[in-house]
Amino acid sequence: MFRKILIIFPIMLISGMLVFTHNIFDAPTVNAEKTDGIAEISTKPSIVVLATAMKSFRASLSSKLLVDASFPLGHKESYSWTNTPPGRDGDRGGIRFGELSEDQLNLFYEILNAFLSDDGYTKVSLITKDVETYLSTIRPGFWDTNYYHIALFGNPETDGSWGFQLDGHHLALNFLVHGDEVSIVPAFIGTEPATINSTVVLDRERANAFAVMHSLDADQREKAVQTGRRRLQVGPGRSTDTFLDHDYSNFVGVGLKASEMNDTQKQNLRNLIKTYVYNLETEFADIWMADIDIGFDDTYFVWIGGTTTNDPIYYRVFNPAVWIEFNNEGRVGGRGGGLDHIHTITRSPNGKDYGIFALNHGPKTLQEHYASADHHKTILQLLDYHILHLPK
Repeated sequence: MFRKILIIFPIMLISGMLVFTHNIFDAPTVNAEKTDGIAEISTKPSIVVLATAMKSFRASLSSKLLVDASFPLGHKESYSWTNTPPGRDGDRGGIRFGELSEDQLNLFYEILNAFLSDDGYTKVSLITKDVETYLSTIRPGFWDTNYYHIALFGNPETDGSWGFQLDGHHLALNFLVHGDEVSIVPAFIGTEPATINSTVVLDRERANAFAVMHSLDADQREKAVQTGRRRLQVGPGRSTDTFLDHDYSNFVGVGLKASEMNDTQKQNLRNLIKTYVYNLETEFADIWMADIDIGFDDTYFVWIGGTTTNDPIYYRVFNPAVWIEFNNEGRVGGRGGGLDHIHTITRSPNGKDYGIFALNHGPKTLQEHYASADHHKTILQLLDYHILHLPK
């Protein structure tokens, strides 16, 4: 496997000349050629709302915090996330919640509120605030609401392509704005306890899965139910995303295919998928869901575990445009199994994880995805990395 490598130097391109700058984040204002692939600034009202929220947060930061938080699009920091607790001295890149004032942190939550649906924002708020507060009483200094990290990519002041990452225990979200497009993959969301302040954090993720499972007949269950260890297949690594170049073709044909379901069962499966997709604000989730619906009959559903609502379970949904996993984990400190500890992951198998600036960026559309290769073979396009074209 040959890989092309993009090395980013602190330079600017001006009329075909290389001009060295003091810092890639404070380069002088010039008519510089844009990095290949960066979109023009969108005038779409919903995108303007997102950019305005991010600009307000950036403006609230000191020069040092802004520099510490900022990275170029496609930087390796994009892939440096995990669900393991950062701890008091953990450095996950970017800036920590604990470095922000209350007003600055509120401005960041306003960004999350703009990107996320009401349901999505509620989950993120509960996990970062209430769940971490609860866990901090079990092991102070190991879990803490201040240990979440923020990394910013690109600059909404000058470009139409920019994003950010929220990385910490039980939460890692990767947002990208690219022109009029918005994405949130990969997205890791987990919780322990499952219920906090009388709210079941990931209630619909579990209930909607059982709605699918309980609607299946015996023959369908035989295909859906698999054996083996319950664990996320393409979840978080220990310190970085080790699944950047993951080949999903091995999972094609495993489980029950949506084309083998009746209309009611298909709707149950679609409702389950929407539980994850609609963590995004509705306008952007609608676009993603339309992409998913194009290949809906090629969706596979897998289940491992018992079939009663009291059983710990694992399930997987694999569609050409979305990958979803849910697993009941063992409790903190090795206190056994149960239903109180949950990990989920949402990704985009068709090469859209991290957006077009990712090292593994692949097909831009499902049509390209289907045309590129047989689904049982590796899609080599996923390994053809995006290269910056310098002027001759």
